[in-house]
Amino acid sequence: MGTSTRFQDNSIHERPLPNKYLLSGPEGNVLVRCGQEDSLLTAPVGTVLFLNTVARVVSGMPIAEKLVAKMKRQVRGKVANLKDAMAGRAAAEELQKTVVTREDLAGFHPAHAAYVYAQNQVSVMSEQITALDDMAPFADIVSEAEDLYLPSAPPMSPLTMSYFTCWAFFDACVEPANETIGTTILEVGAAFGMPLDLLRLVRLMQHSRMGVFVHDGTEGSLVVLREPVSGAVCRAIVPAGYRGRKGELWFARVLPPPFPGGAEHVVFTTPYILLQPGLAEWTAYFGRVLPQAAALSLIDAYERHMKYGPTRHYWNDFVFEGYVNHRTEAIFLAGLPDVPNSRPHSPHNSARIR
Repeated sequence: MGTSTRFQDNSIHERPLPNKYLLSGPEGNVLVRCGQEDSLLTAPVGTVLFLNTVARVVSGMPIAEKLVAKMKRQVRGKVANLKDAMAGRAAAEELQKTVVTREDLAGFHPAHAAYVYAQNQVSVMSEQITALDDMAPFADIVSEAEDLYLPSAPPMSPLTMSYFTCWAFFDACVEPANETIGTTILEVGAAFGMPLDLLRLVRLMQHSRMGVFVHDGTEGSLVVLREPVSGAVCRAIVPAGYRGRKGELWFARVLPPPFPGGAEHVVFTTPYILLQPGLAEWTAYFGRVLPQAAALSLIDAYERHMKYGPTRHYWNDFVFEGYVNHRTEAIFLAGLPDVPNSRPHSPHNSARIR
């Protein structure tokens, strides 16, 4: 059975979107969007990423390659296209009943709408392909994490759906090639003719990661965020609605402008506000966990650390154990990832309370 990954996070309106076509696989079906009438995603390929990336889609991904090979054999063609592989329209119509209309999407900021569109396509495809035997490692990882963290929203869990789905799709990797559900979807989509504009958006999301940012003020409706380690500065929309104040530390996933020439980045997750400690302590933290290296190597190490952590659940545990309070548009955390007694709900503090 596929992973339950079509989540909702009302704070940023992550809701499934309409899907049309069902792509047949060797042991199940994969749903992808391929509508020529769509006008949402029309920008050419080639947008520039906001940050350096550590999750590049490259050859040598054994799970994805095996899955694509099986699917091509299923459609009995060396080069299969999406239309050749379409099947199961009745099942697709059933799934379509669970999604919202394009009219609802029209109420979003265009940059946010593009990513919500892409995220929902990934979500539906993920639900289908993780039911296949070859995808069992991913299904097991996500299922285990769901049981551990009960992702939803505070007070039930500080792991919001916006945070958890991005982790599950784009960060939760299987070695040795650091494959994710996202990289697998990119391989399948490229092999079976997923539209280039949708592939591009999914690739941007796959390349993304969480980061620690300093709030440097606002410019109109945009929040200016600076990442101390990488030196990157962006002006971002915050769909969750939190404006914050200058000097705050944010833990968030910031996506680059979805279209070439665009200016607005997107804080895709509900922002986590790091109440304490302050910037000096976080700078010291990165000094402890990152290798002493040249600037470019240091940034690469930082990005890898933020995306994967030293262990699979490193950042999930930090959010879960660091929770302090919340409001509709933001969640407040305290502590450092490598100092257990600094996190309010760490096992160290829980044991002390008992």
